[in-house]
Amino acid sequence: MKVAVLGAGAMGSFIGAHMQKGGADVILVDPFKAHMEKIAKEGLTMQVGENTEVIPMKAVLTPEEAGNVDVVVVLVKGLYTRSALEGATALFGPDTVAVSFQNGVGNVDIMKEFLPDEKIGYGTLNISSFLREPGSIYGNPGMGVAIHFCNETKTKTPIWQEIEDALNKGGLVTEFSDATNEFIWKKLLVNSCVNLTCGITRINMGQLWDHPDGAALEEAIARELVAVAQAKGINITFDEAWGAYVNELLPKTRDHYPSATQDIMNKRLTEVDFLNGAVVRGGIETGIPTPVNDVIVKLSHILQDTYDVQFGTNK
Repeated sequence: MKVAVLGAGAMGSFIGAHMQKGGADVILVDPFKAHMEKIAKEGLTMQVGENTEVIPMKAVLTPEEAGNVDVVVVLVKGLYTRSALEGATALFGPDTVAVSFQNGVGNVDIMKEFLPDEKIGYGTLNISSFLREPGSIYGNPGMGVAIHFCNETKTKTPIWQEIEDALNKGGLVTEFSDATNEFIWKKLLVNSCVNLTCGITRINMGQLWDHPDGAALEEAIARELVAVAQAKGINITFDEAWGAYVNELLPKTRDHYPSATQDIMNKRLTEVDFLNGAVVRGGIETGIPTPVNDVIVKLSHILQDTYDVQFGTNK
């Protein structure tokens, strides 16, 4: 099975390395020249826990250099999904499938512009990863199942079995599951509560939670999200999803600045439209009011569109 990882930053490199360890023929595709050149010449240095290894891997800057593959793993930021796929036609042959392991909700709708349902997969990652320097990453798959994934037809044909097998053999506990959307929306709850709110307030997850208005804001975001998910037929409850965040995840991540917060720190565009924005779109579709999430989206748009004119230390 030949696999291209489209968007091979820290997470893309981490997933690609484990698929290669599981027997797939993987090529990383990313325009980050220093990262790709370092991997191509010296291999990918990957630390998981206390263990570090160097994994020889193929790495290129463009899809044209990679050519046709069997599987495209999409791991670009959501705001670049359409442009990345428009520029990646060289990866796709008549039988190629694509699977999104991206944050948020909305990427599959974009993928449908390019591929039929039976060739579209999606999943969610219980994994953290960051880039130490070009060619070197750290990753932590956490406890339990690292990846839940499915496809639009919920049919496990041989290619989807191969993807599951490669990930499991490579060391990431992976399940092809009809319940993947439930896991996606539970993760969306966490991301919608903290990614943009921490960025707007300029504090980490623990500091936001410790402020009474911060905790109340997060709960309001979460209650809107669960109402939308339930209206869309996704089987999650507020008590379960909120409890998993507050009691299990938050104590371990209190000092963490979420990814969109880091984007704001570095004056980059965020994935707000695939996080809180997905809740707002879902509310419009189902008739569920989402005023709190809508305010977060609007404030985030204003913030990221005015980096060059903001006052104080942001000048």
